[in-house]
Amino acid sequence: MRAVVRFTRALAGASLSLTATVAGLCLPTSLVHAADVVVQPSAGSGLVVKDSVGSTVRFRVQEDGKISIPGWSGLPGQATQMCIDLIQGFIGPCPPPVAGFSLPYSATVNNVLTLFDVTQTGAGGALRGAINNGSSTVPTVIATSNGIGSGLQVQLTNASNGARGVDVMQAGVGPGVFATSAGGNAVWGIAGSISAAGVIGDNPYGEAVVGRAGTGNGGKCGGSTCSGIGAVVGRHDGQDGYGVRGFVTNANGGIGVVGQVGLSGGIGNAARFENVNAANGGDVLVVAGNGTGNLAVFKKGSNVARIDDTGKGFFNGGTQNSGADIAELIDFRGRTPQPGDVVEIDPEHALHYRLSRGSESTMVAGVITTKPGVLMNASLEDATGLPALALAGRVPVKVTLEGGAIRPGDLLVSASLEGHAKRASGAVVPGTVIGKALQSHSGGDRGVVEMLVMTR
Repeated sequence: MRAVVRFTRALAGASLSLTATVAGLCLPTSLVHAADVVVQPSAGSGLVVKDSVGSTVRFRVQEDGKISIPGWSGLPGQATQMCIDLIQGFIGPCPPPVAGFSLPYSATVNNVLTLFDVTQTGAGGALRGAINNGSSTVPTVIATSNGIGSGLQVQLTNASNGARGVDVMQAGVGPGVFATSAGGNAVWGIAGSISAAGVIGDNPYGEAVVGRAGTGNGGKCGGSTCSGIGAVVGRHDGQDGYGVRGFVTNANGGIGVVGQVGLSGGIGNAARFENVNAANGGDVLVVAGNGTGNLAVFKKGSNVARIDDTGKGFFNGGTQNSGADIAELIDFRGRTPQPGDVVEIDPEHALHYRLSRGSESTMVAGVITTKPGVLMNASLEDATGLPALALAGRVPVKVTLEGGAIRPGDLLVSASLEGHAKRASGAVVPGTVIGKALQSHSGGDRGVVEMLVMTR
């Protein structure tokens, strides 16, 4: 081995500085000094430093530039820790307390590998940051990414772990978690169990979950910009279930769902139910109760209307309908009666009706209505297109001039023309009158007039 060795000593007792240059390993000229010791080993050899008795290799520099410390793992108390102090120029076992680098530390590295990777196999934590300055306003941890990956990823791979993925404890009045998104969802929760929820909020003193629309953009949301947008939206994409569900578990009572309008001067509807699918045959609103209370109560200060548990309705201000008569659904035989047709009792089939078949029939029952204001016995099972017979009120009726011109106030009876009425002539036979004309008819053999239902 050929070597050129230079020794320098500035003061008595100063340590020896040794630098080795190995064939194939180039050192920057700035690192080479006149007082350096230059070691140039022969091919296949290296620079070796041993202990004081020469039995243990402490340090080795290979000819290809690789550095090894064979005895490192056996050093007491520093089995795996190595420290590099660029300020002091130190490399070797970390002095207590163990420190891998000086703080504050900042670096920019271009590497495809993870820059900071820590695995803890003991019972302690893997990473911890703390700020003990009560006046500090900076975040404890800042994660910034200009890429397209997640800002922070937390993985709990133990299936039996019941702890929280992220645990935030806020002792002040600020949000426990605050998230904003310029184009996506600020918070998105996904659950994989029927007994769990994507998002859950608990508050023993107030609202647990609050949604606010139109406030995050400086209150600019309004008009067509926010049309169809809800502060809280419930969506169910499964076969059965609820878009929004509210329930009460308190035995002292409560309200499952409340809709309010007018707070802070707001205007609009407290609740709205609509079916936007024309092909949907389901009910828009269903009210079901298993208790003894009312199915529905409507108030304006006090009760103004209610529907009890038997389906009976009570209306303090009376009722007013768009139709002008009271009617009931009827069964029939023969041709289906149409609005305005005169019908009579079918003597051959009990509880059935048919179109009137003769002049001044004593079997006459009345007229089929067009738009009843109140429809009797109209249960779901009966809603199969049955005609409705007017029982009272005003209804259009098909007429002929068989009995002469019709004037307001004339009594009407069945005509010989099937399903039509005519003016009664002379003394009427009891049971033949179906009503009293409210309009005139004199032009054309057939027509339609408004009639006041009045059977006698």
